[in-house]
Amino acid sequence: MDYKILFASDHDEEILRGILIDSNMDMAGDIQEHVLIKKNSEILGGGMLAQTGEDVFHLLVFAVGQQERSQGIGSLLLQELIKQPWKYCLGATGITDNQYSVTTVAKGESSNFYKKNGFIACDFSTLSYPFNEQCDECPDRMDCKPVAMLYTGCGKHG
Repeated sequence: MDYKILFASDHDEEILRGILIDSNMDMAGDIQEHVLIKKNSEILGGGMLAQTGEDVFHLLVFAVGQQERSQGIGSLLLQELIKQPWKYCLGATGITDNQYSVTTVAKGESSNFYKKNGFIACDFSTLSYPFNEQCDECPDRMDCKPVAMLYTGCGKHG
């Protein structure tokens, strides 16, 4: 199958926002900072990385459409993002051959998806500020069951 992974443009915002909202999320910044996975011209999912240190990235949002789940599309997109975070983080700096990390916060059972893709559960203190505190005051924390997650890669080519 022919999938494209690319940065979003203005005309992609409504569709990506709908996919994120269906997963109880929303846009994390400007639409141009988000990365999409498309088949032909159809948006199947997307996410957004932020660089929080020289070799540290945080996945702020990530979702695929309901009909694309359990088909490997989410894993395809996630693997591309975590293997080359500098390429998929708008404005990223400091590409090195050093070990790097990507963190995220998984909601409930989605932690199993991240584990399947090479992440491990970690303490919230491992996450960069403000992500290490993002769930502290949330009234939905008990229902959401957030799990801090960490992926460690090596070298700029994963």
